[in-house]
Amino acid sequence: MTNKYIDVYTLIEPEMCKLRKVGIETASLDCRLLLTKSIKKPRTLHNHEYINITNKEIKKFKYLIKERLAGKPVSRIINKRNFWKLEFKLNESTLDPRPDSETLIYAVLNHFINKLQPLKILDLGSGSGCLGLSLLDEYQNSKVSFFDTSQKSLEIVKNNSLKLGLSERSKFLHLNWKDDNWDTTLIKIENDTKFDIIISNPPYIPTDDIKKLQKEVKEYDPPIALDGGKDGMDAYKLIIPKLRNVIKTDGKIFLEIGKGQENCVSKIGIEHGLKPIELQKDLSGVNRVIVFIIK
Repeated sequence: MTNKYIDVYTLIEPEMCKLRKVGIETASLDCRLLLTKSIKKPRTLHNHEYINITNKEIKKFKYLIKERLAGKPVSRIINKRNFWKLEFKLNESTLDPRPDSETLIYAVLNHFINKLQPLKILDLGSGSGCLGLSLLDEYQNSKVSFFDTSQKSLEIVKNNSLKLGLSERSKFLHLNWKDDNWDTTLIKIENDTKFDIIISNPPYIPTDDIKKLQKEVKEYDPPIALDGGKDGMDAYKLIIPKLRNVIKTDGKIFLEIGKGQENCVSKIGIEHGLKPIELQKDLSGVNRVIVFIIK
């Protein structure tokens, strides 16, 4: 097996050019991440370091570049993604975490300043677990119940919690918010103890809008994590009516929303005994999180 001793930049430069030609702005980082996977390094390579690489590994790297050129996101190729302060494993059943969703973490931190308090948190529709596990990392005395209808998603949350050393404060619940009695089942499992914080990033893309999304999203994210029904409100209509039954009287609810959905979601909340108290904008200035309390 022939080995080459070569600097990373020389190796990736032709592949970066290919990615840039198709409009991929993160070409350098993408190439370094894919090369890192190809040679199975534990950390991301830097441009000007030298590596030993075999011809087989170079072929593997070029194959991964072809996948990227075809529109597959890097996170789907390497099956992991950085979110907030941590790195999360992904699979085909989990939504690829987006920076916009970090707005939800900011919102919780703004409302619960004392990081030592023992909070009981529900991550409703947990996916990869990126939201709940990020909060567990911030609030060292807290516990999170991860609620998801997908067993495969819960397996990834378990893996992520073990890798991050957070499994002892995690509970994994295979439940479906489409079931009429999901709230009573949940509270029974929780020994009649309600939650201080509920977080959720439900599917909120109107069905007809999914075809307009970027290829990286519509072809590689699971439809169940995107499709919010005709008006994007299906999940909110199932979740919100039950929240009074599972949140403490002084608890707070943090829901991620799509662009322009704040009025519709607020209305559903008000109709079911909740009071919207704040909108949190993402880095693009879009209202991304709505905060509710019990009226």
